[in-house]
Amino acid sequence: MNLPKVYDWGFGDVVELKHLETTFGISKRVALKYLKALRIKPLYFKNDIFFCLSTFNRIMFVLSRPGSPGFLFPASSGKANGKLKEDGFLVVVTDEILEAAKSPQVLAEMLAANGRDSSMVKKLLTHPPAEKEKK
Repeated sequence: MNLPKVYDWGFGDVVELKHLETTFGISKRVALKYLKALRIKPLYFKNDIFFCLSTFNRIMFVLSRPGSPGFLFPASSGKANGKLKEDGFLVVVTDEILEAAKSPQVLAEMLAANGRDSSMVKKLLTHPPAEKEKK
């Protein structure tokens, strides 16, 4: 199995573009279109192309939450269906989606969805009592 290289350069996991190619069974050209539609800038290093996996995961989490408008990926068969676009499906990630993906609340929801320690999530989401704020 040809697994993609994963690096951590201090701002999240950076993974080879091959990760998208093998995960979705798509070509390199289509994988680059995915990144463009998701508004993730690829990192070119020598002959390899990388992207930030944590950014990708956060955007995908926001797009897959209940109440999300839905997303049509480049080269998908649903893109030709005009009814899906009329129903509000997105073809490019909006500024609102990116803002939601950056929020700490989304990170807390992702941790909770992964089954991590719920007390950690509660600490992120709860506010200190009014007495502690005044001190």
